[in-house]
This record gives sequence, structure tokens and C-alpha cells, in this order.
Amino acid sequence: MVAAAHKVLPLILLLASGRASQAQSQSLALDQAVALARKSSEAIQVAQLAVQKSQAAMGEARGKALPHLDFQASASYLINPPQGYTVAPGALGTFTLPIPTPPFVTTLQLPQSNFNVGAALHNLFNLSATFNQPLFTWGKIRNAIDLASLQVDAAGTDMSARRRDIDNQVRRIYFSALLARRSREVLTRLRDTAAEIVDDRQKGFEEGTLNKESLLEMKATLAALEAKLVEAEQSESTALTGLDVLTGQSTDNLELSTDFSSSLPPLDEQATLTRAIDGSTDLAAVRTQAEQARRKLSIEQGGAILHPDVNFGISLDISGQEDFPYSGAWTFSNNTWNVDVVLTLGVKMSAFDGLESSHRIQQAQKDVEMAGTALSQQVKTLRVQVRQAIEAARRADAEEQAASARSEYLEEKLRNAEVALANGQTSLEEKRKASLEAGSARLDTLLALYNRETALADIQRITGERP
Repeated sequence: MVAAAHKVLPLILLLASGRASQAQSQSLALDQAVALARKSSEAIQVAQLAVQKSQAAMGEARGKALPHLDFQASASYLINPPQGYTVAPGALGTFTLPIPTPPFVTTLQLPQSNFNVGAALHNLFNLSATFNQPLFTWGKIRNAIDLASLQVDAAGTDMSARRRDIDNQVRRIYFSALLARRSREVLTRLRDTAAEIVDDRQKGFEEGTLNKESLLEMKATLAALEAKLVEAEQSESTALTGLDVLTGQSTDNLELSTDFSSSLPPLDEQATLTRAIDGSTDLAAVRTQAEQARRKLSIEQGGAILHPDVNFGISLDISGQEDFPYSGAWTFSNNTWNVDVVLTLGVKMSAFDGLESSHRIQQAQKDVEMAGTALSQQVKTLRVQVRQAIEAARRADAEEQAASARSEYLEEKLRNAEVALANGQTSLEEKRKASLEAGSARLDTLLALYNRETALADIQRITGERP
């Protein structure tokens, strides 16, 4: 029995230590959450694949400027090959030849026997190789390469935008979880304090020292605090679920180690706007679209009528027929092989296309004008976004300072109430009321801190830099 206990005890201790380690809280900083979200984001992975695809498309565009070498081989069987025609003996005439013996002359026919002309065999073989090199295309190939390169830039910009979106989401959700957790802690204390006041007033009402209105007032306050507490609990659960989804890391027993920033960094609006113009992914995408429109216009102009494309080509053709070998002797007959090399300098152009190219050029010109207008509009939009983000940050900072000042005042009032209660100069309910006021001010401070963080996150989303 003792020996069995000695065997089981280490296993129990091991399991207990494993459960204890699982119950330990894990710390997660904001930067760690952002890094994890970038690694696990499907949106970023799709954007990376789009970059790789556009790079492959650029390689395809470059390949059109290089020589192309094509091979083609075929073996055919003619069921009814041409039979040709037969030249009968003597059809081409006769002639006499002297001989040394009587009758001293002989007559010969041309041909002497049936002669077949133009007959074909059943088999036909063909082998061809073609080399083509474009020499001059009015810039269409070069502009197509530039257009493909711009698509690579556009895909890269989109990937940067997806990263910024993920970063912004993580920051908002992270601080939302922090706000909900801190608010839940404060609201729990307020709820307990309000419940104590309700109990005291209930006793006073039952004893006849308080009216029902005072009791119902505090019960309404308690119900409102309980509703806010449920809201905070649900908000925390939702935010932690969002972190779990974005980072791919379990948020059980999670400790958020990054706190709200202590102050608002200096914000120069003009400098922020300059950084936004340089670093905005939205503006970069519109710039790329404008450049793509100009390249497409150049391609359409190069394909207009009376714009000949010049191409150099070399082709090698080998074709012919031959009999299959006779049984027992690997020899061929009736070989009709032909070999030819052709050098080609080709010119291709359209003389009239029903004004199709002209209309395509007009459409491309309108695309350029539209892109230019969109670029101008995006700059204006960016200016408004910067103004709104700075306004939100400064407003939240001012609200935080006001809420902090009020919270500091009410905390001091609470301390004075505690001292007065200890000296018998005030009632317990007055002290509890002071606690409720101080807690309410603390909630306002937390909300202002959260609003300031979200405003700073928006500025970072626009400029790509932390203010």
C-alpha cells in the first residue's frame, strides 16, 4: 500500500504542477499583439500572394521583349495519297541506234516501260523551328513592362495598407479590452458600494426613518451600475475574443502589460499632414493608378493606325516522305526530303480599323484625367482626415486632463470623508457617496484615455508612424 502511494504521489504532483502552470496568467504587450496579428492575418497573406502574382506578371511582360523560339513536329499518314499519272512506253517518242550486227539498227521507245510521275507515299513528316524577335513596337512592350511594374507597386501598397489596418484593429481592440477590464474593476467596487447603501436605506425604510423615494433612487443607481458592469464584462469578453482571433493566441488568463499613454505627444498639424502625404497608402494607391492610366494611354497610342510593328524572324522547315524499311533489310527508298531556311523582316500595321484605336485612345485619355482628379481629391480628403484625427486626439486629451483633475479632486474628497468618518464628523453613507463620485470620475478618465489612444492609432494609420 505504501509502495503504491510512493508511485502515485509523483504523478499527482506532476499533474498539479501542470494545472498550476496552465492557470498562471500570460502577459501580452501591445507590440507583441501587433507582431502576432501580422503573422496570422489571412488578409496580409492574401496581399503577399497578390504581390507574388504581380511579380510573375511583370516577368511575363518582360518576356515579350525577348526572342521567342518555337518548335513544331508532325507525322501524318495519308489514306489516299496522290497516285500520279503513268507515262506509257513510246509516249515520249522513239529513236534508232546503230548496232554492229544485223539488222545494224534498233528502235528504242521513250520510255521503254510504264513510268509513274507524281505518286505520293502514305507517310508525311514535317519539322519546323521559328525564331522571332520584335525590333520596334512604338513603345508598347516597354510601356507594358512599366505597367506591370506599377502593378507590383500597387500590390505592395495594398499589402502595406492591410498591415496598417491590422495594426489599427489590434490597437483598438487591445485598448478596448484594457478599458473594459479597468472599468469592470471600478464598476465592481461601485456596485458593491451602492449595494451597501441600498441595504442601509432598506433598513432605514423599514424602520421608518427614510422614505421610499430615497430607497428607490439608490436602487435605480444600483441597477444602472449593474447594467454598466454587465456591459463592461461583455465588452472585455468581445475584445479578448477579437485579440484571440487576430493574434492566434489564447487569451485565457491574459494580462495586458501595455498601459494607456501618460500624455499626448506633440502634434504639429502641418508636419503630420506632410508625413501623411508621404506615407499614406491611400494616396500612394491613387498615385499608382494615375501612373498606370498614363502608361495605358501610351500603349493605346502605340497601337494606333499607321504605326507599324517591325519583327525579325528566322524559320527552318524540314519536310518529306519515305518508305518504311523492307522486311529483313533496313533500307529506305523514295526519299523526298526538303530543307529550307527563311529569313523574314516583317512589318505589320493597321491602315484603317473603323476608328476603334481612336476611341480607345480617347478612353485612355479620360482615364488619365479621372486619375488626376482622384489624386487631387485624395489630397484634400487626406487633409480632412488629418484634421479630424488631430481634433479627436486633442479633444480626448483635454477631456482626460479634465477628468483626471476631477478624479483627483474627488479622490481627495473621499479621503477627507474617510477621515471625517473616523472622527465622527460625517456619516457612512456620505463617505460611500464620495466613493461613488470618485469611481464615476475614474470611469470618465479611462474613457478619455481610450479615446486618445484610438485617435493616435488613426494618426498612425494615416501616416504610418507613431506620433
